[in-house]
Amino acid sequence: MTFGEKLQRLRKENGLSQLQLAEKLNVSRQAISKWETGAVPDMDNTLKISRFFDCSLDYLMNGEADDEGVRIKPSAGAVCKKSNILPITGGIAAALGVVGILIICILSSVYPAVIYDPPQGEVRAIIETGLAAFLQLYNITWLFVMCVIICISGIAAAVYPKLCRKAKDKK
Repeated sequence: MTFGEKLQRLRKENGLSQLQLAEKLNVSRQAISKWETGAVPDMDNTLKISRFFDCSLDYLMNGEADDEGVRIKPSAGAVCKKSNILPITGGIAAALGVVGILIICILSSVYPAVIYDPPQGEVRAIIETGLAAFLQLYNITWLFVMCVIICISGIAAAVYPKLCRKAKDKK
């Protein structure tokens, strides 16, 4: 099998057109066409091809059709599906954070905390109620802060892949 035949085979098995492969390797479509019909690329482009398809230079340049060590990369659709893991787990984390915050807020309404804190030497008392008093009375401010951090982290994880794709599309 020639270099060109191997390149064409790898390209097709990975579901790429000549144009798509050219864009990924940062070369022209005509260069891919020439390489597939018999021309051999320079060493830099051969290394790019080897790294992109995760195969050895020996496989690419050797005339034998040894398929050991050659992996078919997932198609673009499969890569997108794999990248859905981060948004899903981020969404779950954000939801758990919101649920924790809601539970703490509901508990602070059901079990109101009243803190009497008279200043030194005064007869009147300062009364605190609401969420802040509840967190202070039961000493669970750390739990509330942790729920907020989980919620924010989850939102960031859910949005991050989308921001990366937008940044990549701008290039």
